[in-house]
Amino acid sequence: MRAESLVEAPLSTLFWDEGTVPQPHRGLRDWRAIVLDAYVLQPTLSLTTRQGQRLWGMDAPTCTDVLDALVDAGVLTRTPDGQYCRLDYVGNVHPPDLL
Repeated sequence: MRAESLVEAPLSTLFWDEGTVPQPHRGLRDWRAIVLDAYVLQPTLSLTTRQGQRLWGMDAPTCTDVLDALVDAGVLTRTPDGQYCRLDYVGNVHPPDLL
């Protein structure tokens, strides 16, 4: 495509439209593996349910079920402010007050 034709091309041909990409169907077992991998690769990861939904592209009930299942398994914990973080890194998630 030449530079002149890029100026005249409609936006839909220049930018990727996320709405047209079909999401693969995943079961809870697949989602648990995906979320667990994220916490293994990023031990200090701390997310709310809403942040997890955006990060992994899950609906709210699925995200809650997956995160709560990992809490029940003893992998994650949920802090009083709603953050899900690894149980073995909970002390490292929130830095101490420096006041």
